[in-house]
Amino acid sequence: MSVYDQAIQSLQQSRLKPDLITAAVQIVPTIPLTLTGQPYCRACESVLCGACGDCHSLDVQVSDPPCPNDNDTMGANCAAWWQAHHAVWCILYKQNREQRGQ
Repeated sequence: MSVYDQAIQSLQQSRLKPDLITAAVQIVPTIPLTLTGQPYCRACESVLCGACGDCHSLDVQVSDPPCPNDNDTMGANCAAWWQAHHAVWCILYKQNREQRGQ
């Protein structure tokens, strides 16, 4: 099963609102499988939202300081994109751990 198929399955099994799941599932195939080339914030190095190109910081650690460039502009399209991004990158993270025997 591909990374995208697994991410879609994960979203479909989540407890997110059905409308958000539907929107995120449609976005999953557009999420790059590598960070290379993805737009990012130069201040905090967080990936920039693929929907609006502005909001970010959802992929950093809670313990990291807040980014001065994050304006919290997240809308519905942004939420769907971030859920899709998160689903894909969780699968990639699990695959990487399995390959390393962890």
